[in-house]
Amino acid sequence: MSDIAGATFKAPEVAGLYPCRPPYAHQIYECIIDRSSATHRLLDLGCGEGKIARPMTQVFDQVCAVDPSANMIKLGRSLENGRTDNLEWVKATAERAPLAGKFDTVTFASSIHWMEPSRLFPKLAKHLSENHILAIIQGDAAFQPPWHDEWQQFLAKWVSTITGEEVNSNKWRATQTKHLDYINILETKEYVSQPFRQTVEDFILCQHSRDTFALVKLGARRQDFHNELKALLQPHANREGQLTFQVKTHLTIARIK
Repeated sequence: MSDIAGATFKAPEVAGLYPCRPPYAHQIYECIIDRSSATHRLLDLGCGEGKIARPMTQVFDQVCAVDPSANMIKLGRSLENGRTDNLEWVKATAERAPLAGKFDTVTFASSIHWMEPSRLFPKLAKHLSENHILAIIQGDAAFQPPWHDEWQQFLAKWVSTITGEEVNSNKWRATQTKHLDYINILETKEYVSQPFRQTVEDFILCQHSRDTFALVKLGARRQDFHNELKALLQPHANREGQLTFQVKTHLTIARIK
């Protein structure tokens, strides 16, 4: 993945802020396990720090976690279940990863939009069990928080400032759906998490773990971004400076065509 496709995530300052990202709604793990026809081998493509891969080592016999960022893998190894014997970390893009054998389940956690489906899926087809599932996961942002309206105005301003594109532009939408020609969707689910608490400062740092608002892209505008977002959020924090919100996670269960 290049700045072409997500080179931002190779930077140590981006990987280092990943722990500030909220967890996915826990029900997605249960659903993926339930829908998997077998729990022998799981492949996690664009795994980041192993948000899916690490917990799944407790269920699957073998987990292969693939990401092109050495810094993400280094972080993942330092976190819970990051060094279990049945977890293999592979530094590679999904399209170039050296795969072997068959996988029962393949997960894409907030990552499939960085991949080139015309290259990935023909390769992947050779490494899937007959009754495989693909699990495509999206969503770890605050869901309808009390500051929703102000946040949408903030995004409209800053996404345009940094990218030159409108929020949810046609160009952006195309990246989110390009894989659909290569899969057959079996079901879709949406889960809302339990309330999650996070300090205002960590919420802001979390934004810098995302490609659009990475520090390298904000440059000299970093302080303006920080001050404006802090002013927006502070009225919604408790006495300890914490925000409370939920996360909505979208899960698509599919098979390759």
